[in-house]
Amino acid sequence: MKFKTLIFLLLLSSAIVYAGDEKSNVRGLGMAGATTVTSRTIDAIGINPALLGYMGVVQGAEFKGKVIDADTKQPIPGAQITIKGKGVNLTTRTNFSGNFSFGDIPPGKYTVVVTQKGYQTVTIINFQVNPGSSISGVIRCRFVGTGKDAQTSQEEKVITFEEAGFEVKETKTLIYNDRSSFTMSLIPQFGIGIGANFLGYQIYLDYFTGVDSAGEKVGKHLNYEDKQRILNSFNEELGTLLTQIDVKALNLAFRIKNVGIGLALRERAFSRFEMQRDFVRFLLYGNPPSSIYSFDIGVGGTWLREYSVSVGTKLPFELIAIKNINVGVGVKLIQGFGFTGSENLGLTIETADSSRGYEMTANIRGVVKRAGVDFLDPDKDAKFTPFPTPAGTGLGFDIGVSAEILGLFTAGVSITDIGSINWTKNAVIVSGDTTFKFSGYTTQERIDSLRESFENYVKSSERKKYESFSTGLPTAIRFGVATDLKTLVPLFPGRMLISADYFQPIGDEQMMFKKSRLALGLEWRLLDFLPLRTGISIGGFEGFALSAGMGLNLPGLEFNIATGNLNEIMSGGDLRNFSFATELRLKF
Repeated sequence: MKFKTLIFLLLLSSAIVYAGDEKSNVRGLGMAGATTVTSRTIDAIGINPALLGYMGVVQGAEFKGKVIDADTKQPIPGAQITIKGKGVNLTTRTNFSGNFSFGDIPPGKYTVVVTQKGYQTVTIINFQVNPGSSISGVIRCRFVGTGKDAQTSQEEKVITFEEAGFEVKETKTLIYNDRSSFTMSLIPQFGIGIGANFLGYQIYLDYFTGVDSAGEKVGKHLNYEDKQRILNSFNEELGTLLTQIDVKALNLAFRIKNVGIGLALRERAFSRFEMQRDFVRFLLYGNPPSSIYSFDIGVGGTWLREYSVSVGTKLPFELIAIKNINVGVGVKLIQGFGFTGSENLGLTIETADSSRGYEMTANIRGVVKRAGVDFLDPDKDAKFTPFPTPAGTGLGFDIGVSAEILGLFTAGVSITDIGSINWTKNAVIVSGDTTFKFSGYTTQERIDSLRESFENYVKSSERKKYESFSTGLPTAIRFGVATDLKTLVPLFPGRMLISADYFQPIGDEQMMFKKSRLALGLEWRLLDFLPLRTGISIGGFEGFALSAGMGLNLPGLEFNIATGNLNEIMSGGDLRNFSFATELRLKF
């Protein structure tokens, strides 16, 4: 069984895929991954920790105006203005010109009191402050005299907020924020992705499910046109099959004073199998005498668990045309339960002419690193268990920043997965350059001989080193910009978030698919409780992808669902890639 497993892995070369696509970030998946500046609360973990600074932020209002004499219209310097309400008591005085201003007033309903010696007290009740509003106006106080001349019956005047006649301008945050100060996943955030840049579901149905013959399913005989169709299904010379399972078992975010904090427990499992077009040609047409086939191959796979803590906050200053500057950092303890990776691994198959009985020579060369549960060593009775002892540990870091630019759009940049993993348990490095010769698979003895050769190769002490090794994390740079269409088109119905992202992998080649990706995503809230999302991405592994998703926001609850490959299931799609994610979260 182990021999067959090894043969399968060698023929389907494998490497590692780690990051780049956050399959469990459901909002992000529905927007094609354009999330560097649009993620909020738990979605910011692992993407851009600076965005945690928006946790629980309620945009304050400003109140500015002038206090004048009701009769002379002259300013009243030194008048005291007090805003009173639940948990709020703000006070200021007018300047020489009678002007005053308050900033960052929390939303709510207040009472405003204006006093100055010799003037009647003006009390404004039901003073309504909405998030992000700007309130301005003139407050008129009548002179009532001082001492014995004071008109005591007119020392206080009470008016309502509406009667004061203030001008109110309502504004909203540039990028949508649900203002929740606590968010937690009620069920694990689950995402899965499967993709290939060769074959396809229709080819699978046409050629690999058999044909009916006398009421039975039998294998389909492939003619020349069938074989060419299979070969032409390769988008590139190297066919790749990727799988990814991404589960955030625990995910919560909350705010303490001015700091947003995110905690997460995340499971990731990844695999990547590669099959060259020439190898498929070898399978379809066989190996004629005097032929030589050479393939670059590899073996790989990984299973990781992350414990992460992320924090984000707003800086206490602003720059010219740059406001709401947020910074953040994330630290993650990483446990690895299994790893297999290859370096410069290759396979060459040479078939001699008829004078040598069509003898075949196979040459294997390169390096294979393994750690953890070892399915490739015949001496080990490897078994799968969901709670193995960690085979490797490491630290990873995320850093990020975001800010509003010119009041028109938000920009952000982050660098994620900075660090490495040190593999120690069952750590093995196998290297060598070995040749096997056999004359076909016509007898059991020849099969046994080949199996014995492979097992001796794996067990050889000359090629095997039991020593620890390190692998880098899939470091990547993310850059994004976003805006609310209502900022540019005030009459647009609802709110439409427009976001663009650029993703550039720069990390370990064994730990990620190193192709950059550009994404454009939309989120439309015609009804605030029913966000609709879509997006397109170009580049990366999938080449082109159309995403879609939606959410349902209820008081205290939010449900989201998304797919990242809508184009694959639409009419004419080949279903080479598939991804799906869903979540249910609690928030308040």
